[in-house]
Amino acid sequence: MAKLIPVMRIEFSTFCPSVLPFRAYSLLLTYSGVYEKPRGNKKHGASFIITRAITGPALFLLQYIWYSPAKFSLPAGLVRLVSKQINWHLVLASNGKLLAVVQDQCVEIRSAKDDFGSIVGKCQVPKDPNAQWRRVAWSHDCTLLAYSESTGTVRVFDLMGSELFVISPTTSFPGDLSYAIAGLIFLEYKASVQWSAELLVINYRGELKSYLVSVGTNQSFQESHSFNFSSHYAYGITAVVYHSGHRLLFVGGCETDKNEVSKATKCGISAWRVLSGFPHYKQVTSYEEDTGTAKRSGLLRIMNFRFYSRQGTEQDGVFKMSLSPDGTLLAAIHFSGKLTIWGIPSLKQQGEWDQRDQPGYDEINPECRLSVEKRKKIRDKELYYPLMDVNWWAENAVILARCSGALTVSSVKTLKNLLGKSCEWFESSPQVTSSHDGGFLSLECEIKLASKRLRLESRPGEEDEGEDDFDSDDEISAKARYFSYVKQGLYFVTEMERFAPPRKRPRTITKHYRLVSLRSTTPEELYQRKIDNEEYGEALSLAQAYGLDSDLVYQRQWRKSTVNIASIQDYLSKIKKRSWVLHECLERVPENVDAAKELLQYGLKGTDLEALIAIGKGEDGGRFILPGEVDIDEIPYEEFLSPDEEVENRKEREARKHQELLLSVNFSKLTLEQKELSRSRLKLLTYLDRLATYEEILGGPNAAEERYDAEFFKKFRNQNIVLSARTYARESNVRALEILFTYHGSDLLPHWLAIISNFPETTSPHEYSFLLPEACCRKDVLMILPWNEQKHREEDWCENPQCKTLFEPVLQDEAEFLYEAQPELLKYRTAKLSIDLVSDWYWNRAQEIEKYAMQVDCALSLVRLGMERNIPGLQVLCDNLVTLEMLIYETGCDLTLTLKDLQEMKDSEKLRLLMMNSSDEKYVKNIYQWMVPFLHRCENQSPGLANTLFREYLVTLAKEDLKFPLKIFQNSKPDCQQKIIPDQDQLMSMALECIYNCERDDQLSLCYDILECLPQRGYGPETDITKTLHDRVDELEKILSVSEILEKHGLQKSVSFVKDTQSSPEQARKLMIRLTRHTGRKQPPVSEMHWKGLLQDMLDMQQNVYTCLEPDTCYEIFTESLLCSSHLENIHLAGQMMHCSVESVDPPVSVASKGKPQYRVSYEKSIELVLAAGREYFNSSTSLTDSCMDLARCCLQLIVDCPSAVQEELDLVRALNYLDEFGVTILPLQVRLCSDRLSLIKDCISQLPTNYKQSAKIMGLADLLRVAGDDQTERKGQVLILLVEQALHFQDYKAASMHCQELMATGYSKSWEVCSQLGQSEGYQDLGARRELTAFALTHCPPSSIESLLAASSSLQTQILYQAVNYQLRPSEGGENTNVSGTSSLITKETPQVSFKARL
Repeated sequence: MAKLIPVMRIEFSTFCPSVLPFRAYSLLLTYSGVYEKPRGNKKHGASFIITRAITGPALFLLQYIWYSPAKFSLPAGLVRLVSKQINWHLVLASNGKLLAVVQDQCVEIRSAKDDFGSIVGKCQVPKDPNAQWRRVAWSHDCTLLAYSESTGTVRVFDLMGSELFVISPTTSFPGDLSYAIAGLIFLEYKASVQWSAELLVINYRGELKSYLVSVGTNQSFQESHSFNFSSHYAYGITAVVYHSGHRLLFVGGCETDKNEVSKATKCGISAWRVLSGFPHYKQVTSYEEDTGTAKRSGLLRIMNFRFYSRQGTEQDGVFKMSLSPDGTLLAAIHFSGKLTIWGIPSLKQQGEWDQRDQPGYDEINPECRLSVEKRKKIRDKELYYPLMDVNWWAENAVILARCSGALTVSSVKTLKNLLGKSCEWFESSPQVTSSHDGGFLSLECEIKLASKRLRLESRPGEEDEGEDDFDSDDEISAKARYFSYVKQGLYFVTEMERFAPPRKRPRTITKHYRLVSLRSTTPEELYQRKIDNEEYGEALSLAQAYGLDSDLVYQRQWRKSTVNIASIQDYLSKIKKRSWVLHECLERVPENVDAAKELLQYGLKGTDLEALIAIGKGEDGGRFILPGEVDIDEIPYEEFLSPDEEVENRKEREARKHQELLLSVNFSKLTLEQKELSRSRLKLLTYLDRLATYEEILGGPNAAEERYDAEFFKKFRNQNIVLSARTYARESNVRALEILFTYHGSDLLPHWLAIISNFPETTSPHEYSFLLPEACCRKDVLMILPWNEQKHREEDWCENPQCKTLFEPVLQDEAEFLYEAQPELLKYRTAKLSIDLVSDWYWNRAQEIEKYAMQVDCALSLVRLGMERNIPGLQVLCDNLVTLEMLIYETGCDLTLTLKDLQEMKDSEKLRLLMMNSSDEKYVKNIYQWMVPFLHRCENQSPGLANTLFREYLVTLAKEDLKFPLKIFQNSKPDCQQKIIPDQDQLMSMALECIYNCERDDQLSLCYDILECLPQRGYGPETDITKTLHDRVDELEKILSVSEILEKHGLQKSVSFVKDTQSSPEQARKLMIRLTRHTGRKQPPVSEMHWKGLLQDMLDMQQNVYTCLEPDTCYEIFTESLLCSSHLENIHLAGQMMHCSVESVDPPVSVASKGKPQYRVSYEKSIELVLAAGREYFNSSTSLTDSCMDLARCCLQLIVDCPSAVQEELDLVRALNYLDEFGVTILPLQVRLCSDRLSLIKDCISQLPTNYKQSAKIMGLADLLRVAGDDQTERKGQVLILLVEQALHFQDYKAASMHCQELMATGYSKSWEVCSQLGQSEGYQDLGARRELTAFALTHCPPSSIESLLAASSSLQTQILYQAVNYQLRPSEGGENTNVSGTSSLITKETPQVSFKARL
């Protein structure tokens, strides 16, 4: 099945000097398909072979022995021509906007919107074995499409490809092509709105049927009428066209030999008027036909036809007809190849040309001469001469297509080909449409057999059928077919090999259908299309004929060819337009370096002084002018010289000529064209220089041939040279940048430092070291060496500054972008570098490298390279970078450390960082590797700084640990070969300082190790401070001994502590106390011997170091610690160390230990120590039963004579017993700290309701607690008052009265208040006692209480009087009864006022 494949649009043109001077072809679409056609060896069944064998003779006799020209037999000429048509058909709608392409099994509907590239609809149709006999037609409004099959079946479709209905023929016989449709015509139908159109279906028999068709919701069809043309066309009709303007049907058929008919009728053409009613069609005849009387009978006519047929003469007839666009002419092609033109509607003949009279009828496609396959297909050339299709280009021109593939647009008057001398060639039998919008469509089919290689690979036994045309089977004679059928039948019956047909393999045929658009055009358009189609020879002929610009041809050839010397000579040199040539020289970049150079040099030849002068004189005409060359024929023979002399001579002549030309130019009066030429030349020179530079960058001419990149050079040659330099710098292309500096120094060297600042910070400066500025001394002056610049060539005349300013007055700053992006580089922009500027650049660039890349090695390399190049002022930066490099890469320091951070550090911090991560094993090695070089660098910068830094470093280390200082001192011993500290005085000084600054208390062993590293007294040379240092070392030994004692007893102290406290009695005392107390707290308790050893160590410490303390102080501290050790044994031992009574004396010497007098603490100090210890134990006790209370009692009892202070402490201990008995729970310390100890008595009294009755015990507790101090009266009074208050609270008036009597007896005035309370207590019946109490209260009360007490006293007095009176009246009642009491109470209410008044 063939397939539709859209392809690219292709246009080509051919010259024609006539009415249509040009024509254009456009390949719109191609269809391709593969078909397999069996040849020979056809695999049919036996019944088929027998049938063919039997029916073969009958067919032969029917066709050749008695061939009857029945009216249903199709004309042979028609069958022959139809069979030569291609299987597909092409019909353009009347509006030119839709196209129907009839394919094998579908009809594609395409739209003109996109040059028929898209499918609007697709109509599916069954495959037709006689595809050439199909027909298709559009309705008048282009909404319906009718398709007919070879059987006469008609299918109607809409634009979407939907099948609306099928019209089947009434009668049809398979294989009988007379039922095929000869005319398929839509007529506009207005009689009823029910029907959309009228469809005329006319078959080759001449049978016409009219159908009314309806579309939309009620799509259907109905037969309207029928008509038969057989009465007029005995052999049927062959073609039908409809003229809508005249409502005429033009019918074509076989010609006739009647004499009385018109010329058109003789040729087989008749016109029929379409009527609205019966008989529906009426033939339009001429006057001659209407008046003719000679008529033949039907029998004679039939006999004549039979006789005509028997004679074997082929009857001519109309094959196709076509109406002109204006409907005034009808073109018809006949079986014989004749072409006739008729006027409409008269059918008057306007022209007639037999096949042999037609121009170019016998031309053969030129491709057939080149193709063996096509040459074999056209063995009988005459078969390819006839016309196959006709249509109209315009009212006066027809489109003719021949079987050979020739297509012409010919004049209807002369039949001259309007397309030119030669026709246009297509594949065999192309189809054409009428013109529309200045063009028409053509459909062709290219048929290709399988390649010869594939045919050679066929199976053995199969015959190769050569390259015969696949349609040759249709041309085999009937006789040959008959004998072939007989042989097949005999082979089937006998199976003899002699009758076996030759076995032939099936052939694979590929068909390519092409839809081509042909349009009219102008000479210019045709010329352009010739150029586009690369038909350069024809294009040049057109240019010559029409005076067109031939430059266009050479321009196209030039652009399509690669640039080389040949293409320059063949194409570019023939182009006359100077601006175009210069544009190509300037804009085109060849693909190889030699061609690029040649092109630029060619451009330079046309921009030299000769061209400049010619432009100035107006002699150029815009042409590209090359300089004239010396003609060798004009030089005499005698002037021929040797090659070298000739070259020299030529140079001299060229120089003189150049100078003469240069002097003839007035550069101050250049025209615009001259300035533009000069600018072009300057640009060409720039490109040439850039090309030479690019060659150098690529490695020279040889390497450039292989590595040349046209795209890169196109960018490079137009690029700002400063930008190129910066780009190469950023790409670290050192070689390229060096070449740019060398050959373009005038543009780049003012930006030298700024450009090399763009090297990536990660690139090692050693890679671009030869690009770095270098200084040298010249005449004792340090200066920067200039760059060694070179030039590719000598300066051209257009590069002269005076000339250059005329056509390029404003020079753009090419480096402006460089400083806009990096304004900090602007200070380095200068034509001549100074030492200070370069030094500053090295400094800043090194800092940038370290900052942005964090690669110290690159920064250091740059600085060192600068120093190597004699750049001053870089030593400090170099030292810092060396230190930073050491810190980053060797010591494993913080990787984020930057140069800025390092520069802000002190040297001591740098030294500390250097050695911070050193391991114990490599510490000494690292000192020599890291520290010593750093100190040397510091010493070089500032003499004396190294010792200071080293000392500071050691001291700083020693504060935390002496481990690393010890290693340094061990490697500085006097007996070491290589000493870190070579000076002995410095060694001792640093060792002392390190030990004394060590703040740790666990470094004593290291201190002794350091001490061993120091030189002995008298060793080595001595200076003024050597003796002093040795004395300080001796002092250190004593201090270390103290530290050792402290460490022995578990009280570790740093050496610096001992050193700092040796002159402070207070600190020394605290140290002794801590030492003894620490020993006293040890568990288990230490022995007496240990204590005695501690005492001796204390005395040694005092004697060696702590001389600020007295020995007595040591004994006192020791004794005190014994007392406070919380052990009875130690307390007893302390008793031996003290005088425990006033009369105590020191023991005799004989009793003393080791003959030494035993020292005892004085009696007064002993009391202090005992009291302090006792108080400490007492205070630390939690209760009376606490063990510390026993220790306190034991300490206090050491003093035999028990002085008052001791007794007071003992009483306080006893008081705790009383408090416990009274039920008061309180800490001993609280008792001691209680400022109001009377409150303790109060707590005891209030603890139990009966406690107040134990007055003697409470009074004893008050004595022990020393209530009111030593004032016993006050103490007793306060306690009694508390007892009275508690008794009154419980209404124990007896006890209260007893204690009040004691208070009154002692005269304790503060007790007036409690006496007043008791005296005023109504429950107390002893009025006399109450009166006394009240009287005592009145005596000792403050003035404010007198009034109330007088009232109370008066009341008591009244009561006593009433009691006395009552007693006298009722002696028997004993004087006291309730009535008296009640009366006295009543009297009491009124008596006080009277008494008070009386007293007042």
